[in-house]
Amino acid sequence: MLISSAHKGMMRKFVQNSQEDGIDISLDQWMVLGPIWQLGNPSQKQLSDICLKDKGSITRILDILEKKSLVVRVADQIDSRIKRIVLTNNGKELFVDAVPIMEKTRQQIKKYISEEEIEIFKKVLIKINKSLDEEIS
Repeated sequence: MLISSAHKGMMRKFVQNSQEDGIDISLDQWMVLGPIWQLGNPSQKQLSDICLKDKGSITRILDILEKKSLVVRVADQIDSRIKRIVLTNNGKELFVDAVPIMEKTRQQIKKYISEEEIEIFKKVLIKINKSLDEEIS
């Protein structure tokens, strides 16, 4: 629960910083835009899996992002039943504008944390994930 709480707090800080800089984006919207940027043109199912959100939640978030002209849904070229999520030029611009805000947020968060502590934390998270992967396999 501590990791989840810290993650939510960091994302709230990011949204607060975004709004201060005039970028209108919610926490859920950002959590979906990031994977779209990173993956290229993911399917709605891929986004659901990556964002750990159910199909209905992802659909609602994408509806809002579409209304804001940040994404469009496009039928997959091979399987038209699959909808690919594509960033529009507005979506790409917003994402690029938000990157410095994310960096600002990271610096605020790291204010009282040493690089050594961050590295230890990363190693512990890797070990946790490795243990969980072995348990699931």
